[in-house]
Amino acid sequence: MKTKKRTYLTSFNSYWNKKQNFHYISYFRAWFKYKSDNIFAAGPVVIIPILALISICLILIFSSLYLWNGEASTYSQSLWETFMRTLDPGSASEDTGGIHRLISATVTMCGIFIISTLIGALTTGMEGKLADLRKGRTQVIETNHTIILGWSSKIFDIINELIIANENQHNPSIVILASKDRIEMQEIISQKIDENKNTKIICRNGDPMSIHDLNILSPNNARSIIILAPFNENPDVSVIKTILAITNNPQRTKQKFHIVAEIKERNNIEVARIAGTDEVIFVHADEIIARIIAQSGRQSGLSIILSMLLSFKYDEIYFKYEPLLIGKTFHDALFLYHTSTVIGLMFADETIKICPSPDTIIHENDQIIVIAEDDDAIILSSNISSNYLSISALFETDISLINSNSIKQTNIEKNIILGWNSKASLIAKQLDNYVSEGSELHILTNIDKATKIITEQLVNELKKQKLYLHSGDITSRIDLEKLNLYNYHDVILLANNEQNQFENSSSETADAECLICLLHLRNIIDKNPRQKTFSIVTEMFDIRNRELAEITRADDFIVSPNILSKYIAQISENKYLTKVFDILLTAEGVEIYLRPVTLFTKLGIPILFSRIIEISIKQQTLAIGYRQMKYAQDPNKFYGIVLNPDKDLSIIFRHDDKIIVLAEE
Repeated sequence: MKTKKRTYLTSFNSYWNKKQNFHYISYFRAWFKYKSDNIFAAGPVVIIPILALISICLILIFSSLYLWNGEASTYSQSLWETFMRTLDPGSASEDTGGIHRLISATVTMCGIFIISTLIGALTTGMEGKLADLRKGRTQVIETNHTIILGWSSKIFDIINELIIANENQHNPSIVILASKDRIEMQEIISQKIDENKNTKIICRNGDPMSIHDLNILSPNNARSIIILAPFNENPDVSVIKTILAITNNPQRTKQKFHIVAEIKERNNIEVARIAGTDEVIFVHADEIIARIIAQSGRQSGLSIILSMLLSFKYDEIYFKYEPLLIGKTFHDALFLYHTSTVIGLMFADETIKICPSPDTIIHENDQIIVIAEDDDAIILSSNISSNYLSISALFETDISLINSNSIKQTNIEKNIILGWNSKASLIAKQLDNYVSEGSELHILTNIDKATKIITEQLVNELKKQKLYLHSGDITSRIDLEKLNLYNYHDVILLANNEQNQFENSSSETADAECLICLLHLRNIIDKNPRQKTFSIVTEMFDIRNRELAEITRADDFIVSPNILSKYIAQISENKYLTKVFDILLTAEGVEIYLRPVTLFTKLGIPILFSRIIEISIKQQTLAIGYRQMKYAQDPNKFYGIVLNPDKDLSIIFRHDDKIIVLAEE
């Protein structure tokens, strides 16, 4: 019995040992497979070093076998023989001897395995790299670049303006991050942008609200960051989250960012400022356009002037510190530049004054604010002393040329807004700052939402205007004729695009409705052209439609996305410009006016523009240009607008020409 029991125990122990050994072998196989999978999953960065290490080990081992077998006289020769057989299977074709051939065959098979694995890893790595490039997820290593976060139709005008601004820069670049395919973004940009000139345009795919995605763009090295409002239900929330992701990035530097962010609702600006502190300049798109439209109705040609000042293509506004001006007056500075027009000062505390008193002294660290062709064109005149004395000496003669007629002020106005969108109520409020008590504002619309806003909200917010609502369609000739337009001072035509005023499909429809309305208005005017007492200001969304609309001979066209894009691009280059335009686009303070030329000189007499400036100063204004009305309908002549003319330029004016001035009223 004991022998039988012992036999059972021996058999059981043998079975248990075999089971344990099988378990260890299975575990080792699983462990090896797991580690191998991790290595291959890590990609070429890990695979290539491991293959190199394995190759070195194999070469060292088999070179020792070659030396031991007596096939090589030295170890260095043995290393070379082994290395060549690893790379080239043909190297073993002339080997002799059974052991030698066995070693060579083994080395060659290992080499084939290693090389094929290496080629596969490199191929996979290249394919992965190309896929990453197509996705736009690779790191951007740029400095002094402009970052644009988000995607909208305004992006193309912004890029165009930045390309012009970068012409005198060294190796400039624009980096775009949007939730859009990189290849698609590049194709659209190449179709919309005619020429990049010296500017690189780099697109990346990602979420502007993600800190990880933002770090791809090297934001710490950027010159400026532009945040465009996205197309969603709460665009301002997305903008604020993007600002927080930039300003609270753990990898950010202590240097302050220069951020320009688009905001849709004014109610969100306060909370947005808390998120952005003093690093962000907020652009409330509707309010800026509303200001321009309200002023353009009162100053025909103003939209063209503002569009030129906001574009890098024409003369624009610059800030410059000039040590030679310290101790001189603002009046002196006006005549020290022949090809630039000084319009104001930025004092050392960064406060800005447009058209300060002529006797204002320029102190150290003060900067002049100048309209110039480019920053390198702001050059002091070399013969200023003689020129300034001649101007002063001839000033008394110039006084006799001035027509003493005063500028007539309209006491009570009757204006009308045709159509409705999100800017209509803001325009009505802006007009309230310009008109006198007892004026009337009429609105023609058939949008139910607009009717509710007008009757429940807007009617209680206007102080000087009495509000009248007309139900009708801007494309209906019958509805337009019922208004008796000859009784109005200004006619403001707005595109009915309440849902999404920058989306292509709806903007095209809105522009088409405006074109139809303008054709009706032109036909109405042509029947009684002498009775036309009103100006027509039209808002459109596509710059291409402006050429079609010009045949209607409207007084001013305002392409909202285009002019807003220019505004954003300008501020991204110089944050202080927002203070200048806040002054120029506000009812209180200095604004741009087009005054009759007869207030400055007699007609048909050549006069230097420097004398026009001197005369304007005596009238407590500042001349910055003129408009020749014979070119008012000619886009090739900039509709007759000339800004920042040479002060030595001699001009002969006609009776309907205008002098463009900066004045408080």
